[in-house]
Amino acid sequence: MKRLAIFDVDGTLNQTELYAVKAYRKTLLDLGRPDVSDAEIIALIGLSPQEIEKRLLDGCSPEICRAYSRQIVRNESDLMKKYGKAFDGTAKMLQDLRNLGILTAVCSNATQAHIEDVLDAIHLTGLIDLIQPLEGNGTKADSLCRLLEKVRPDAACMVGDRRFDSDAARQNGIPFVGCLYGYGRAEVAGADFTANSPHDVLRCVLQLLVSGFHQE
Repeated sequence: MKRLAIFDVDGTLNQTELYAVKAYRKTLLDLGRPDVSDAEIIALIGLSPQEIEKRLLDGCSPEICRAYSRQIVRNESDLMKKYGKAFDGTAKMLQDLRNLGILTAVCSNATQAHIEDVLDAIHLTGLIDLIQPLEGNGTKADSLCRLLEKVRPDAACMVGDRRFDSDAARQNGIPFVGCLYGYGRAEVAGADFTANSPHDVLRCVLQLLVSGFHQE
């Protein structure tokens, strides 16, 4: 039986705010743009790069947008190497799933290169079997659909912390585990299961994907 646990990255595996807040504020400062609060930046985490740019640079010239695109990639890359960190217990959770024969995948609103850089920075590269990036102007639901079509698992679930993770799971007919420790706690209240930590994620995924598993 092929079982697949699919994970969002930011706010689910990755403590993105540890470097993203610094990266976005530095980029905006360098471009002479108005400062934004930490809370405003954290609210953007997990959105597609296009949506983040639209919200931060609405009305800016093409030149500013191109400069932003170059600088945010460079600043995030530099800062994640220094500050990047997975949520405590994430590596063990992924290893435990793989030890049980469950495939692990990432489905994220980011490019392949960015996902690979993040996983490397937070030391999870060897614990993820498959990566599904955002493609073109598609949605996360589109990306999840492509992943499921490629793998064709007998059973699968999506794990994430934002509304678009939940929506992607619903639109593709698979159960959803909402991470309350992430960046969209109120957005995942209606999940099939909710988790307060990566250890809780393991319990939830096993309940969904492993027949006969019951929480003690």
